[in-house]
Amino acid sequence: MKLVSGWTLGALLAVLGVNANAADLLVKGTIVPASCTLSLHNGGVVDFGKIRAAELSPNAYTRLQPRGVPFTVNCDGGTRVGVKTLDNRSSSKVPGILQAALGPGYNDAYNYGLGTTAVGQRVGGYALSVKDSVADFPLVNTIVSTNNGLNWNRGNGALGQYQNIMSWSGFLSTHPASVQRVSGTLEVQPVINKTSELDVTQELYLDGLATLELRYL
Repeated sequence: MKLVSGWTLGALLAVLGVNANAADLLVKGTIVPASCTLSLHNGGVVDFGKIRAAELSPNAYTRLQPRGVPFTVNCDGGTRVGVKTLDNRSSSKVPGILQAALGPGYNDAYNYGLGTTAVGQRVGGYALSVKDSVADFPLVNTIVSTNNGLNWNRGNGALGQYQNIMSWSGFLSTHPASVQRVSGTLEVQPVINKTSELDVTQELYLDGLATLELRYL
């Protein structure tokens, strides 16, 4: 009996000796989603220069020639991303001006204000559209959601406000594609108010300001 007890004690001491030399290993790390940046060339400024008042209509809205600025979206990995917009001059919007000048598809969700004169007259509005998109896959199309990304349809590149999101898809798809780089042109189409609504004896300034925000989908 004494021999058995001595063997049991020795085994217990051996186990305790192993535990006394143990060490914990802590495994840490962070998995981060891919991030994207949107850049507009020329500091995001589209300048229409001098517009002669004599070229504007007193009784109809005047559609100017559109101008554009190149844009680039870069992501550090394949990412489904879209663009939302915010009109920072919405209080200067002329209701219905784009529908009258550009067609019924341009309701006021696509209408961005061009600012007001010193006496509060509304200068006009403009539409924003993405043109000539090139991505890191062939045959890219623009698609649009009018309910914050729940459903998608083919689009014409027009950038709407509120619940509208514009994104990019493959040729036969209406679902946002995973992209790493997209480039193209952001086109600005201004429409000037009737000069009967403006004091054109003074210099008037186009003062549109919109924010473009990337939305991860």
